[in-house]
Amino acid sequence: MGAWDSIEAVKSPLLDDLVLLPETLAVQRHFDARNYRFFRWLLGIDLILCLPAIGVALSSSRFVSLAIFIAGLLLTMGLIAARQTQVYEKWFRQILLCYLFFGIFICRLASLGGSVIPLFIFIPLVLLFFRLRLSEELMLFGTAWTIAVLPLSSEGWPSGAALPAFGAVAALTVTMGFCLAGTILFTQIDRRRFLAGWRKEHNRARERERMREEIDTARRIQLSMLPQAAPSLSWLELAAASLPATEVGGDYYEYFRLAPGKLALVIGDVAGHGLASGLLLSGVRSCLYLLEDQLTEPLTILERLNHMVRRTTDKRTYVTLLCAVLEHEGGNGGSSMLTLAAAGHPPVLHYSARTGRFAEIGAGAPPLGTALDARFELRSCPLLPRDLLVFYTDGLVEARNAQGQDYGDARVQRAVARAAGTGSASAREIRDAILGDLSNFKGDEEQGDDITLVVARVR
Repeated sequence: MGAWDSIEAVKSPLLDDLVLLPETLAVQRHFDARNYRFFRWLLGIDLILCLPAIGVALSSSRFVSLAIFIAGLLLTMGLIAARQTQVYEKWFRQILLCYLFFGIFICRLASLGGSVIPLFIFIPLVLLFFRLRLSEELMLFGTAWTIAVLPLSSEGWPSGAALPAFGAVAALTVTMGFCLAGTILFTQIDRRRFLAGWRKEHNRARERERMREEIDTARRIQLSMLPQAAPSLSWLELAAASLPATEVGGDYYEYFRLAPGKLALVIGDVAGHGLASGLLLSGVRSCLYLLEDQLTEPLTILERLNHMVRRTTDKRTYVTLLCAVLEHEGGNGGSSMLTLAAAGHPPVLHYSARTGRFAEIGAGAPPLGTALDARFELRSCPLLPRDLLVFYTDGLVEARNAQGQDYGDARVQRAVARAAGTGSASAREIRDAILGDLSNFKGDEEQGDDITLVVARVR
């Protein structure tokens, strides 16, 4: 925290900042802010009063008093100048108490040769505006009463002069007693009023903190669900990235190595994002692991998952899912094949290295969990060396820039074509090229939906 921020915290601390502090410290910060405001006015008044006091002491040749008044003037000016420093903020409470004690002695000197009581009746009225600890209030009022009744000579030293008149002392005692009781009462009322709001906000802050911890735990759990690394295959190269729009995203992808030459890739997207989406994704993922031995049949997988989502969620929740099986036969010179079925998910983008053209595979069929009649279709496509497959969720093509334009499928194809033009770009380089182009397009615009991208390249 910088010096200016620290001073601002003393002047007007935010309740959102105070609720994170222990109760005693929060009350103290609240009172310090109040005391700071009234102390600022007190310094201004004292600065004005010191000037005539210096003139009176000089004209009456009271040089001890003159020196003390000049010291008080310089001290007041120094405190006014130091109000924007970090030292002032750090030691504000001690500075306030020392200044109040010093002011009591200044008032006693100012009253030498005249009546003490009228001026000292003004002191407890000033102390009414400050909120201090009980021990500090007792010391200030006790010191003020003692200094007021202490007999002093015009030179400022103790003398044999008689005490002030009994009536004056009684008036001063009653006034200080009432002011002390009022100060304690007002401090307690202010404390209770502050704590009533502080405790309510403190409980809310603790609840928010608990929720943040739970969301953070959910995020870590969800991230642990995603593959930590792509499987190492001699015939296929893989690279992926998942960018959640909130703490807990609604996107999911997973690799399932079914055989040395067979890999299942599943990519999905729950409608929306947040904790509800994360919980549904967890259920989908669990079902996929239970059905792992049937992943060679994408249609069966989609039908069973559709039944599960329908029975376990409401009608407004649905999941788009694409289940793809990539196969390779015949060793290094063999052929590769893509077989997939999709449920409302964006199609796979197939880039042919031989022709340089794009094809979309797997469009159609409603998402999982809807009340619509679901008729999933199986699609197949042969793959040649250096062919590219781009799997993605709709967050990629629906990302918007500041002008409200969608990124779109055409830009994805252009980014892939530029990166794959050399013929030697890896899957990781293709992935980075797409994400880099998306970042340039989007600029500083906030991400509105989860983005997941998986790039597969036939070796």
